Amino acid sequence: MKIGNPAISQAQLNTTTQVSDRKKPISDELNIAAKQQHAQSDMNDDPALVNNQNLHDIEVTSVSVYEPERFAKVSQTLYFGELPSLFRGMQSHYQDFMSELEKSDPELAKLEWSFSIDEGGQLVVNGPISNENKAYLEEKLNENNELVQLAKQVPDVMMKGLAYDRGADGKANAWGKYDVNTENLKNILDFREVLDSTYTERDDISYFKDNFNTFEFAENVASQLKRKAEVKFSY
Repeated sequence: MKIGNPAISQAQLNTTTQVSDRKKPISDELNIAAKQQHAQSDMNDDPALVNNQNLHDIEVTSVSVYEPERFAKVSQTLYFGELPSLFRGMQSHYQDFMSELEKSDPELAKLEWSFSIDEGGQLVVNGPISNENKAYLEEKLNENNELVQLAKQVPDVMMKGLAYDRGADGKANAWGKYDVNTENLKNILDFREVLDSTYTERDDISYFKDNFNTFEFAENVASQLKRKAEVKFSY
């Protein structure tokens, strides 16, 4: 269940797009721009990042031009601010839940199921499992008040960030181009996938505080949006 941190590559903005053959291009160029802005702010002060050989292969270009204030709002809400902070807070509660489930029902813990938040603020379970198992998991998940209270904040924060991304003209090239709202979020954003993908054994610097991989968060959410959401607000 627990997944270690992947190799992270530093982004450099230029005028053309060049991606090393050795690295898989990420799904959203603005994600990389946000990573660059965040990483560069502290990289020179952190020997672990300065000496990391994984931070030197990808050169990203042709990133949409965002005015600084708009870019800052998007980044601080969706990529490195409010939204990942909520999932960071959920991480320990989710890991505790899964540890208990592995003890009480190890087979169910191994099955492919997902959970998200519905428009009524309840955690809901989906996936190819029985209705009985769904009801059991929903009951247990919703008994975790700390997890629920954090999860309930996700829709509002995400909708705010998507609105920032779309700007005055209602269009976007990044996450804001997808049709995501409080009603369909439960069918698009799988919280379990986010939490599994962002779990890391590291807990040494801010990017990995509380065993949460900030970089992988942006990668996973972008991937889920690309796979499951309709593009409706693109230029």
